Amino acid sequence: MKSPLALIPPVGVRINTDTLPRGERIRARARWTDPMSGFRKSRSFTVDSEPSAREFFSALGTHVGADLDPFITLTGCADRIGDRFLRGVDMTSTASGYRAGLWLRVLPALGRLRIRDITAGIVDRSIDRWEVEHSRSTLKNTIAALTRVLDEAVRDEIIIRNPVRDRAHRRNRTREAPQL
Repeated sequence: MKSPLALIPPVGVRINTDTLPRGERIRARARWTDPMSGFRKSRSFTVDSEPSAREFFSALGTHVGADLDPFITLTGCADRIGDRFLRGVDMTSTASGYRAGLWLRVLPALGRLRIRDITAGIVDRSIDRWEVEHSRSTLKNTIAALTRVLDEAVRDEIIIRNPVRDRAHRRNRTREAPQL
């Protein structure tokens, strides 16, 4: 016999549940949206009673884990989401620049910080350092990667607002020496 937990929702998704009488038995159904594919998936199981249906829902909910770690570091979040922050990005050209920005600049500079501790001021100071060392294109890819990872944290409800979106908007500084 196939286990009622054969199709299990991924960690962190919201599960919608419902029951429907089927003669003397009850169909217990759990539905969720898969974060990787975007498709709606479901698992149903026919049980004898309402308490058995609640037990099925509880087993699914226990496996999924109700909440994500609210004190996760930026590195931990980047590891957990993988390439999910690249949704909608051209994988043939832009994605490699975003990955490089994330792994070579963002995580070494900010990765040890908890996501909740990252402020617009910390982001501004990091960008100031990157401006001195890197080209305009590299800087844009780095900021975009940081923005996208923190947008995923907002979607996962770890933070309320993305601090990169609150940073001081300024024109890119030129690298030329001042004229005397």
